[in-house]
Amino acid sequence: MSLVWKPKTVCYELEIEKRKAARKDVKKDDYHPLKLITVKEGSVIKISNTTKKNPLKTNTSKVNSNVDFVDPLSAFTATSNPLSDPLSVPPPKSKEEKVTRNPLEKEVETTNNEAEDEKKSNDWTVYKMKILNKFTTDEKLSISMTSLAKGDSIKEGQNRNYATSVSDKMKTRLGQLDDFEEGGFHEMQNLTQQEFINRIQELKQMLKEAWDSSQKVKALKISIQCAKLLNDTSVMQFYPSKFVLIADVLDSFGSLVFQRILTKCEPMKPGQVDPKKVTTSAREICINWLLKIASIRELLPRLCIEAATIRCNEFIRPGDWNCVLLRLTNMARGIGNPLVAVFIRAYLCRVGMLHMPSFRGHLKYNFYDYLSSFQQIRRDSVHNMMAAQKISLDTYLSYHKPAVDWILSCLAKDAHEETLTEVIEKCKRCENSLLLINCCLTSFRSEYVATRALSICRQICSYEETVLHKLMALEALGKSTVNGEPPEADRLPLLNEVWKLLVKVKNPEHFLSCASPWMEYAAKYFSKREVNTVLGEVIKHMTPDRAFERLYPELHSVMGKVLDRMPSVAQVFYMDKFLPYIDMFQHEERKAEICLQVGQFFVKKQEEETCDPIIVNVILYICKAIHDALNALSIEDRRKQSARLICSSIDKISFRKDFEQQLAFYVTCRANFCNLDAVIATLVHSVNRLSTKVTSIIQGNHTKKTSAFVRACTAFSFITIPSLSNNLVKFNLYIESGQVALNCQCVSQADAMFKSAIGMLHEMKSFSDVRQSNFWPSFITSVSNLLSSLLLVPDNTEKGVLYLLRGLLNAISESNETVPAFTRCNLFIKVLALLTAYSQDQYLHRIDKIESNETLYSNDPKFLDQIAQISMTVLNEIFSYIGGNDKSHGKGTCILLLLDTIISHGKLDDETMCKMLSSVWKLAIRSGCCDQKHLIRIRNHIVCKKIMKEDQLPLHSRV
Repeated sequence: MSLVWKPKTVCYELEIEKRKAARKDVKKDDYHPLKLITVKEGSVIKISNTTKKNPLKTNTSKVNSNVDFVDPLSAFTATSNPLSDPLSVPPPKSKEEKVTRNPLEKEVETTNNEAEDEKKSNDWTVYKMKILNKFTTDEKLSISMTSLAKGDSIKEGQNRNYATSVSDKMKTRLGQLDDFEEGGFHEMQNLTQQEFINRIQELKQMLKEAWDSSQKVKALKISIQCAKLLNDTSVMQFYPSKFVLIADVLDSFGSLVFQRILTKCEPMKPGQVDPKKVTTSAREICINWLLKIASIRELLPRLCIEAATIRCNEFIRPGDWNCVLLRLTNMARGIGNPLVAVFIRAYLCRVGMLHMPSFRGHLKYNFYDYLSSFQQIRRDSVHNMMAAQKISLDTYLSYHKPAVDWILSCLAKDAHEETLTEVIEKCKRCENSLLLINCCLTSFRSEYVATRALSICRQICSYEETVLHKLMALEALGKSTVNGEPPEADRLPLLNEVWKLLVKVKNPEHFLSCASPWMEYAAKYFSKREVNTVLGEVIKHMTPDRAFERLYPELHSVMGKVLDRMPSVAQVFYMDKFLPYIDMFQHEERKAEICLQVGQFFVKKQEEETCDPIIVNVILYICKAIHDALNALSIEDRRKQSARLICSSIDKISFRKDFEQQLAFYVTCRANFCNLDAVIATLVHSVNRLSTKVTSIIQGNHTKKTSAFVRACTAFSFITIPSLSNNLVKFNLYIESGQVALNCQCVSQADAMFKSAIGMLHEMKSFSDVRQSNFWPSFITSVSNLLSSLLLVPDNTEKGVLYLLRGLLNAISESNETVPAFTRCNLFIKVLALLTAYSQDQYLHRIDKIESNETLYSNDPKFLDQIAQISMTVLNEIFSYIGGNDKSHGKGTCILLLLDTIISHGKLDDETMCKMLSSVWKLAIRSGCCDQKHLIRIRNHIVCKKIMKEDQLPLHSRV
């Protein structure tokens, strides 16, 4: 068979007209596949021209005749929105008809209760984690416990089930408790903090195991032991963490007791206990547990365990809950150690808010009792403990703070505004009132605090206590005023009052901690002038002794808060103290982090393009700092994040019609960001877009100045692209830049771009990304793009006919060791389509003022002979691959692509092309690696177009 390619002659204008679909208006009742389908009464009605007289009636009768079938779509439509169909609204009920309550309503109420409990549990979990993270110790801890062996053992000959009456059971179990209280003690000393926590967790697990094995008294003993541990304040630094750990054990015990009684009252659920319906056995069990707890001799464990099981009162006397809570609150007054007492009061507030949120009377009593007990701190016993552990009074009071915070948070929840005034007035009369006021400010709603912020500030400044306490209180006040809305008339005086005190602070840590919320306050309520002043004060306090080096995280956090509150980029970048603040970050990594934050702020807030010189200079400085912080050890994600941010920032800068200034900006960016390929690629895209924009404005009529400018843009791209390391990106940019240069009438520059792209194919062996799985599909796409561009490139008469295409084919052929055979064959088939386009009288595309080969050769016979020679060479390469014994999927794809190309671009009324089509068809059938469905579609098309008869295209027997 002679391998000669006969291209099809195409008149593109007629072809385009022929392919235009005939427009037809769709009438109202015509069926159309994109028209909405109407669903009515379980049937689908398609509106068409051939409708029946009454389709609705017909379909209704069909549905009624087969009532067993329910269309799920129609059922959903009917029930999803009853307002959509007036007929779907049910008729009103008669008076005689009994209205029944939906059984799901109770479930909804239960779900709401569970959600409320879960929210409270989450609050406690956050509180607990804060305490465990903050209050840690390196000192050794100890656990003193009563031995369980004596109290838990069963005397010889004694049967657990022997005592059958309730009174006998009571005597036996109370006797076990007496044995426990009189048993021996053992002490675990020199425990580390983690060992102590593990031991408490073991006790919690032992409690559950004892309960599950019906050893209820043992579970109670474990709870008592844990409660007794709260008496130990030998390591006060760790006491808040010890409290929350033991509180978890007590909560577990209380929950087990409640669930035990609840199981005797099925089907009752938590929150729905009706005392009138409580069974006798449940009532007896509840009374039994309450008596057991009341028999505990020591005050602290009895109080803790009764508080943990307070919910059990729900089964016998739900109305007395309030009295029980108040009684427990009064009992807490008997605890002599102020630290232990305040945490017990916090636990009482917790169980009260968890189980009885509507009753709030005990909350004030607990807080006011704590205020009354402040005088106990003066006792010698407390001072002796502080002296033994070498802690100051301020440090000792800081251990009280978590408990006071919890008490006040419970008191402040849903409280009236006047409650804050009342509590603050009470705090004023106490010693160390600033600590208490600080707790109040963090607990009550920010709106309440903000409305009286100025008076609270003056009150804080008037105290004669240490400056540190004042700063802590002012910091809490600042956070509340940021979240709330102080009166407008008080805003500036408030900031002035605070700043008078702040400027006198010498300690940089204390200064920055207090100044942080007030800087955010200034950014929220004032202009850049006030914020700039505040930034200047921060720089002034951080500069001595290079204090900023110790406070990088805090300074970063402050700048983040300021940026969040500033309304626009201009207000930030116009402040003369902004860049000096950034320059305080002299550690390269720290500076890159804050610059990333500033860059993200710029990209987010700068919605429109800008050419403001100050903004441009600042953002270039920021982006350069981000770029310079990258090195060989930087992770890939960090490089991508930095490149993405810099590219987004560059896109925000536009000098509008000052194109030369815009190009100069891109040149500066190229020099600043040379180590990031993504940024360099973005700059090439931007410059190509710039030259295209200039050509579009002048509508292709270049002047001497514009012509020089677009050549300068092309030169920028030509110089910049080789610096990229990704070969495929580089190849695509050469093609894109060549296309843009050709469109801008820079023929020689376009020629150089395409030659550079083709030259890269000779160096395929050195490509580092060849082994990537997605490289070759992307490579085929890129070369196809190059082939389509070559149609418009005029030949250089000094270098021969179609010299660029010949160079491309030579490069592909020479790289047979690197380029897979399937890829080369695929590209050669695409070349056949290009050769068909070359042989036409008129090309499909053209560029104004560019004389392509269509004009240069005008289908000269010598030109067509050259096309025929190239096509013969290409066909030989193609058939050498598809005629082999390879049965891979790639070979099947190439055969199908060749069939499609012959049908689309070959002259099929020529006998040679028909023989070639028949030969390729036989190869497809014989190879057995082609998609059979695709083959059938091709066969049907050939027969439909009457190119060949059906018997000339035999299908495989299995098909």
